[in-house]
Amino acid sequence: MGDRFASHCPTELRQAVSGAGSLGRLPAGDGVPEPDWVEAMAALDDCDGYVVLVVDPQTAEVDAHGPYGGPDATLAADSLKSSLTAEGLDDVVVRIVRLHLPRSAA
Repeated sequence: MGDRFASHCPTELRQAVSGAGSLGRLPAGDGVPEPDWVEAMAALDDCDGYVVLVVDPQTAEVDAHGPYGGPDATLAADSLKSSLTAEGLDDVVVRIVRLHLPRSAA
C-alpha cells in the first residue's frame, strides 16, 4: 500500500495518549494510570477516507484521486500503478494517504 503519512498535530497525539479523550487507561504498577497505547494509536489512525496520490518526480506534478474507502483505495492505487507501468512511467509514485475532513466548530 505504500508509505502512510499521518496528518495529526502533536496536540492530538498528546491528548490521545494522556487519556483526555474517551480512551481507557491501564493502571501502572506504581498506581499511576498509563495511557492505553493500542487504543491511542488506533484513534490516531481514524480518518474520513483515503486519497490516492500520483506524483511525477520529473515534472513535480501531483494528482489526487478519491476519496475512497480503504479497500477501494488499494484497488484504485494498484490500477493506476499498473496503467502507469504499462505506459513506461515506472518512476511515477503512487501512494495512499488518509483524508481528514474539516470538523465544524461546535
